[in-house]
Amino acid sequence: MSNDNGKISVRQFFLLFIVLFCAPAIRYLPLGTIQDAHNAAWISPLVTGIFIVVYTFIWIQILKKYERQSFIDITKDIIGKTLGSIVCIVYFLWITFMLAYNVEMYTVKLVSTAMIGINPIMISSVMMILIVYVVKSGIIPLAKMNEIFFAALIIIFIVCNFLILPQIQLQNLFPITYKDIIPIFKANFSGFALFSYIIVLFMFNDKVEHKGEFKKVALNSLLLLIIISILTIAIPICIFGADIIVKMPVPYLNTMMQISVFNVIERIESAIIIFWVITDFVMFAIFTYSAMHMIKVFYKLDNVKPLINIYIVGIFFLSLSLATSTIELKILSNKILTNSNILMGSIVPILIFGIGKLRKKI
Repeated sequence: MSNDNGKISVRQFFLLFIVLFCAPAIRYLPLGTIQDAHNAAWISPLVTGIFIVVYTFIWIQILKKYERQSFIDITKDIIGKTLGSIVCIVYFLWITFMLAYNVEMYTVKLVSTAMIGINPIMISSVMMILIVYVVKSGIIPLAKMNEIFFAALIIIFIVCNFLILPQIQLQNLFPITYKDIIPIFKANFSGFALFSYIIVLFMFNDKVEHKGEFKKVALNSLLLLIIISILTIAIPICIFGADIIVKMPVPYLNTMMQISVFNVIERIESAIIIFWVITDFVMFAIFTYSAMHMIKVFYKLDNVKPLINIYIVGIFFLSLSLATSTIELKILSNKILTNSNILMGSIVPILIFGIGKLRKKI
């Protein structure tokens, strides 16, 4: 539960991250990993997990000193006000661009797979209106709403994966040889890019009441995300095989379309579409709140609600200008966004941690 002091708990913080992670994972992770590692791609989340454990312990060290401060204040204190301000501006631009990209990817993928014939502008407009309403309510209502979403999404995920079990062919996951080591390592970058999204939540770390729970909750959440990642990759491979998966627009959703229970319960993919829409909604809300909170902390403002409408309108038009097709969005993701996510979400925080150690700030 959230506290009465206007902050959310560590548990709510990581529930937000889990749902945020699932949004791009179901549409991006299978393709991103299978293209590099083929049938061995399902192992890549285990490799990613090793790096994330190290990353988690770095944040544990940072939060011992800066438990109740946002990443903006942490950065300014460690590397200096001027350089820290420049870094924070870059982060704001990165979050804004990633939000616009994901809005466009959500719209294009949804129209091309589940809502064929629907005007994409109408789909993105409705989502943006909902985001404005939720973000203006603050982080606590969003965190509480997400707790309900998380419970529903876990049920959907478990039920769908259980119903697909009769069609699974485990032999599609093998053979795995020493020759797969380098491809698995390359595939690991796709998962690591998604895990790097956690930096977006650390922008409002000052709104989290830690109470010494960070390490335990973080590691438990990491374990759950590794399991989700493995299933999201392995199940499509088991059903179709790696060679077919790379030709599918949304492999996990396409896999769930194969569910049939005694030829009576079919078209269960509607539940996965609900899963998809809700996770994207939470992701957009978190990115928007994070960007607005950055402005609030950076300029020491009391209220940023009037800016939310302007920001969302800007995101809407930016998303329309990014690309005109799924192919263009895919090229943008493969060539630029995967590397930028790792850079901004992992490498830069690690460098700041290293500087903090050298300067004895941590």
